[in-house]
Amino acid sequence: MIYTPNAATDAQLLSHSRELVREAMALLRRSDHLVSAQRLRDELEEERRRPPRRDSQAS
Repeated sequence: MIYTPNAATDAQLLSHSRELVREAMALLRRSDHLVSAQRLRDELEEERRRPPRRDSQAS
């Protein structure tokens, strides 16, 4: 396939791409609470799996 510049098509494609990026960013902003909750859950699970810490100042 050979690319032939077409200003009208390029402008339409660019406009469509910008709209897709705007929509994707809006979805990401609206999903932040889900991601934050999942991250916290993963951190708590990781902490639970770690062996108990031993104090360096044992009696």
